[in-house]
Order: sequence, then structure tokens, then C-alpha cells
Amino acid sequence: MKNQLISILIFFFFLIVFINGKKYHLFGENESSTISSTNDQRLLVDVDIYNRPYVLPYLLRQLEQLTCPCSQCYLDLHLYHVFNTIAENETTRLLYEWVSAMKKSDQTIFTTITIHEWTSQTNNDRVNRLYDVMKRSSELEITYLVMFDSMIILLEPEKILSILISKDKPLMTPLLRSTKDMYTSTFYLNDQQTPDFYAYRQIYERKKLGCFLINGGIKDFYFFNFNYPQIRNVFLTNENYEKFQPESAIDVIARENSIPSYVCNREEFGYIPAQFLEALNDESIIHDFYIHLLVEHQLNGPSQTYLSPIPRTSLINIPLSKEKTKFGLDEIYVINLVRRNDRRERLQATFDILNISVRFFDAIDGKSTINQKYLENLNVRLLPNYEDPYNQRPMNYGELGCFFSHYFIWEDMIKNEYSNGILILEDDVRFDVYFKYKLEKILLNHSLDWDILYLGRKIMRSNEENYEQTIETFLIEPSYSHWTVGYALSLRGARILINENPLQKILPVDEYLPIMYDHHPNTQWKNHFHNRKLKAYAFHPSILTPTHYFGEPNYISDTENTPIFGQNDKNESVTTPIVVSVDVVATQKRIEESTSMKKDEL
Repeated sequence: MKNQLISILIFFFFLIVFINGKKYHLFGENESSTISSTNDQRLLVDVDIYNRPYVLPYLLRQLEQLTCPCSQCYLDLHLYHVFNTIAENETTRLLYEWVSAMKKSDQTIFTTITIHEWTSQTNNDRVNRLYDVMKRSSELEITYLVMFDSMIILLEPEKILSILISKDKPLMTPLLRSTKDMYTSTFYLNDQQTPDFYAYRQIYERKKLGCFLINGGIKDFYFFNFNYPQIRNVFLTNENYEKFQPESAIDVIARENSIPSYVCNREEFGYIPAQFLEALNDESIIHDFYIHLLVEHQLNGPSQTYLSPIPRTSLINIPLSKEKTKFGLDEIYVINLVRRNDRRERLQATFDILNISVRFFDAIDGKSTINQKYLENLNVRLLPNYEDPYNQRPMNYGELGCFFSHYFIWEDMIKNEYSNGILILEDDVRFDVYFKYKLEKILLNHSLDWDILYLGRKIMRSNEENYEQTIETFLIEPSYSHWTVGYALSLRGARILINENPLQKILPVDEYLPIMYDHHPNTQWKNHFHNRKLKAYAFHPSILTPTHYFGEPNYISDTENTPIFGQNDKNESVTTPIVVSVDVVATQKRIEESTSMKKDEL
């Protein structure tokens, strides 16, 4: 009964702020400073921590990196016991262990670090929580109060306290962005019916920079400046904070008392996991969205460079919760060019975060490995009359290297008799938030008979896709498709692919696969392959995509601008290399003109 009351309380709290959120309006910006700093200032950092040990390594490292801009700084950790999970004892143990380590280290900047263990008992407890924080702020004579949730990820914690103080706003939040639907540290959701939606999108995408006045709408990160009498009078005096109503959130109190609230976006402050009503009582969804933030962060570097992973604490040892997975498959191959160590490092960090066990496979490099002798040793022959339909040329060495990389993995699978199947990923792969959940669900269905499962693909003929006929919720039978960014393969499927002797009638691998499940539009090409009986399925929508799309400004191809593998007048393959430069932008335009598709169909 107690747990039911807790769940109902949490549900209606979020429901109230969700409904109220659609009423908030942006109506201006202001970054002027009116209050001068003094040396006698005190700052309290107050953090809510739940029973989620996977968050602790990253949260604690951020707290370690904070720099105190005031004469005294205090850290209060509110450890919640509201979910009654098996992780509760582990979270408590790790937190006390870290506080002990911090007190012994020379890096702490806090005057005190205090753990408050807080348990939900009644419907009034949420107000009691706010009451406790404001009472403590009053007793410590706090100048600035920072309150945030432990799920938030701060990119530059060493700067953030000084930056927030310099903004000199009575109540504000830094813009924290999510990976889905413009979910942020304010209540503005991706709802085009919301007033001032376009203006808020400009702020979210940082096309307009500054501090923007909003009519409430703050959540998950609050910065209070008690230099402002109005903030001090409303939140710090006994006669006011003892009157807070159970349904009142901080932003509601501010709005009712005409306290101006701001969201600031000039700096890239960090991330906040997306949250939905259906996730309130499903810890697995909350976990997946947090992990997705950690993974996506690495892709936010400029010009297709990768950022370093969010750092973890080193003061205490927080082991991974379970053994790395292969989803019941025999092997997960990751094709990676040796010269692209940046991609390997990014993916290795990603797989560590996702807790996935993989084997890196050195790709065959069309720029350095393939030459005439290499092709002669493999007895490679181009498919008769093959010509790239978009570039009007035969295959190049980069495309040959790509095919060989996949082909040698198929051979390795057969050699090792991997009867449980394998997964093949390319090193520009990007993972959907539900990647693990959906893949596990499909692979656990041992009654599903398949040879190849596309985890990500480019749909070439969307009008031929049967979106209505789904298999096991997530799968459809694919039509003509491109890309080999990620697919699962059965042992039977590998044998079908190898037994056709494709090296003696070679064409790009993402043309070969749809031929072998008999959904290729070029009948002339198909007639060279006889056992076109691959049982193919595809995730819809895709659970993998490339990190960058062909033709985008940051797109870099490792296959283009390599020698051409051509034919002579007698339709015999010619291995003498001819380097041809490809106009990527013009090529993309031709593809879009000949193939009608939207980006979410890729």
C-alpha cells in the first residue's frame, strides 16, 4: 500500500507540471548585471540522488570537479529511499564511501559534505523536502543555492558555479539539452502548438544566445540568487516556506509571486535525460535514456571529431553491474580501418558504456592494402555490365575493401561454425536509445526463422515497403535496401552468401545482399546469382544509423577517391588502377532526384 501511494504521488506531481508546462511563454531576454559580488558569499549545492548506482560514477566525478567561487561552499546530498529497489543498499554504501574518500582527499572544495537520507511517508513529503532545503539555506546564511537532480550531466562543472553567479538572475536554469524531442531543463516540449514554439526552438538550438525571461517552467535544475530581496522573502523566511502547499513546485511558487525566471544558453552546460509519463514507474526506461546521453555525447564534436567520454570518479571503485553481453550471439564483429583509430576509440568507449562485448576486425583498406596482385590472388572479377547507377562508374578499391571485409567475416563465421549467429557493425554506427532492448527481444524469440536481420538500412523504394505487416512488433520484410552499417547473420545465411562465389562476379556488398534475398530491381544483375533465398527481416524503425549521412557537411567517406576496378571492351575485369574523384554533393543530388525518401526512412 505504501509503494502504491508513493507511485501515485510521483505520477500526479509530474502530471501537474506537465500540464502547466504548456502554459509557459517566452517574452524577452536580459543579461545585464546589477548586483556586485562581495567576498562574503556562501553557496549551497543540493543534489537529489535516487537508487541508481549506474549514475554515481559520473555524478560524483562532476562534484569532484566543481570549483567554489565563494568564501564557503557546502554540499548536501539528499539520498532518496522511495523506489524500494535492490540497488538501495548499494547506492547508500557507495555514497558514504565516496564522502569518506573526499574528506581524505586534497581536492574537495566544500566546507562540509552532508548526506540526508530521505524517505517518502506522506503526501506532504515533497513540500517537507523543499522546506528542509530552504530552512538549511536560511540557517547557513546562503547567498546562492543550486538544486539539481543526479541524472543531469554537466559538461564543464569546474566553471558552472562561477558562470551561474555571473548571470546575476534571481531564479534561473542553464539550458540542458536531451537527445530526444527538445526535452530540456524547462517544460518546453517538442509541441508545435505551444506558444512561442519557434522562439524556443531558436534558443534550444542555440541560434539565439543569452538569458531569456520565461514565465515559470523550470525543472530539475534551479539556481537561486538570494541577493534579490524578493527571492529571499518568498523562499527563506519562515512565514513563507512553512505555507508551501503540497502541489506547489518551485517554478509555480515563483510564478505566483511574480519572481522573474530565466533560461540561459550562451554556454553549453550539459544534458538532461528525456522523461515521459510512461517512464515514471519503469526504471529500465530511465536507465536507457541516461546511458543514451553518455553514448551520444561522444558524437557532439565538431567536423566529425569525437569527444572524450564523460569521465568517471576514480576516488572509489564502482564496478559494472553485470558481465558484458553478446545478446546470445557467438560473436559481434566491428569493422574498423586501422588508420581510423579515432573511430575505434569512440566505439570502444561506447561498448564499455553499453556493456557489450565485441571483437574489432581490421578492415581491408582500399587506399593502402588493395593492389593488382591482391586482386589477382583472390581471382576477383567484376560483375558483367556492372556500373554504379549514381556515379556511372565501376567499383572502386574502397568498395572492394568494404566487400572483402564483410566476406572474410562470413568466412570466419563458417570456419568457427557460429551456429548462434553473429552481429556485424561498421565503425560509423550510431545506436538508438532502445537498441539493446529491441535486439534482445527479437533474438530471444528462437522460433523466428531468419538469415539476415537489418538493424539499420537505407530504404531505396519506400513505396514497396510493407509497413503494416510487422513481425514480432519491431520487424518487417525489407524491400530493396542499401547500407551495411549493422546486421545480424545466421550460419545458414553466411553459407548462402559464400556459396554463390561472389568474388568472381563482385559488386558492392549493399547491392549483393538485397539480390540474395531477392528484392533487387536489376533483373540483369540478379540473374548471375541463383540461390537467392536469404530470409531477411529489418527493424522498423531502424535501431542503428550512421553517425553522418552521405552529403552532409561533416560526412567523410573512406571508400571514395580510391582507384577504379574496371572492365575492358571484352567485358573482362581490369585491375590497373585509375583514380577517380567523386563529387559527393552532386552525387547526393542525383540520388535524391531518383529516389524519393525522407531522412527518417534512411
